[in-house]
Amino acid sequence: MRVAFYLNLQGAGHCRRFEAIAPHLPSDFELAVVGMDGPPQVAALDRPIERVSVPSYGPQSHNPFVQQQIAHEYHDFLVNHGDNTPFTVAMVSFLGRWKPDLVVSDVGLEASILARMCGIPVIYGRQHGRRWDKGHTLAYDWACSLLAPFSEELEQSDCPQWVREKTFYSGGFSRFAGREKARTAPPNYATEKPNILVMTGFGGTQITPQDVITAAESTPQWRWHFLGADLIQSPFIHSPGLVQDVWPYLCQADLVIANAGHNSTMEIGAAGVPSICIPAQRYFDEQDCKAAVIDAMSLSVVSRQWPDPTDWPELWQRAIALSSTRWQSLQDPDAPKRAAQHIADIARQCARQGVKQCAKHPDLEDTNLEDTLDIIDSSTDSSANQTEVTQTREKEIAAPQADRPLLTI
Repeated sequence: MRVAFYLNLQGAGHCRRFEAIAPHLPSDFELAVVGMDGPPQVAALDRPIERVSVPSYGPQSHNPFVQQQIAHEYHDFLVNHGDNTPFTVAMVSFLGRWKPDLVVSDVGLEASILARMCGIPVIYGRQHGRRWDKGHTLAYDWACSLLAPFSEELEQSDCPQWVREKTFYSGGFSRFAGREKARTAPPNYATEKPNILVMTGFGGTQITPQDVITAAESTPQWRWHFLGADLIQSPFIHSPGLVQDVWPYLCQADLVIANAGHNSTMEIGAAGVPSICIPAQRYFDEQDCKAAVIDAMSLSVVSRQWPDPTDWPELWQRAIALSSTRWQSLQDPDAPKRAAQHIADIARQCARQGVKQCAKHPDLEDTNLEDTLDIIDSSTDSSANQTEVTQTREKEIAAPQADRPLLTI
């Protein structure tokens, strides 16, 4: 069996989910990961993985008339003078070459629809957000299954019933699923005052270094730490940058401040520490919707923007008053294994039966997918040549040879 994972380029969470699930897939399954503008940055696993890069989508058109052509309803299926062609050709070329039995599209609307148009079964990996537009509705409808990497209790209230019924809820998990809580504090953690950890990921954030500096200067009774791509120069802040293992930092923090991304919230929940979530701007209000669910379930204190200096003492009291055990029922160390089992079950149900390979169109008997591009190009060299090709094709369809099947349109 061959399973291809399309991993969205926004942030690192899609790669971390794959890393958690892949080890539990059957050893005889062949795996590929596909990403935009470079292969997905997944860690080395104890199995071969084909890494594939496709071009990103083309830019939005500057033509006002073209801009209004349903772009908002179909996300990056923009009407942009054909500038999405490189992505489409590369994606279809890979699917035609590798021939997966199943595509798992982790929040990849366009890849999901393209795979389905190629006749390949799809599992669509869901996230929170107002994703009830025409494009997502089509992707959800065409998928043979929907996979949510969280428990059903964390579903947002406006999710349509038919989407709920089609969704397999694996339970909440992160890359730290099943890992024992770290008992040793990292270097530079204070022993005489609370340790406040600010954590930003790779998907973009509105939390700035100056925000953290201002907060730290206004609360000298706390020891502040910052993990992220930026290095903050301040005597009030310990800023080691990007660290190899954030788990000890999370487990030993007295308060964690982070955006409301799926992986960040799940990692905070796994550590079981008080937190303040600040939703970042994302497509389809993804983090706003997740923050609303987290807030309603009293899992974290939610602030819609970076707090003012005078707000920190009250937010601290509210955060530590929340029960640290609320996340326990929403986290499941077996969730990655359960997600992998679901993917494997669907893949086996989708296995080709009866024939090993579908028949090609007669004109493509001895041609690979890349060569068809040359056929298309050569057929448009001149209007006379185009007319000749069309007339020949009409004759063949009208009177097919005995050993060539009739093309049904």
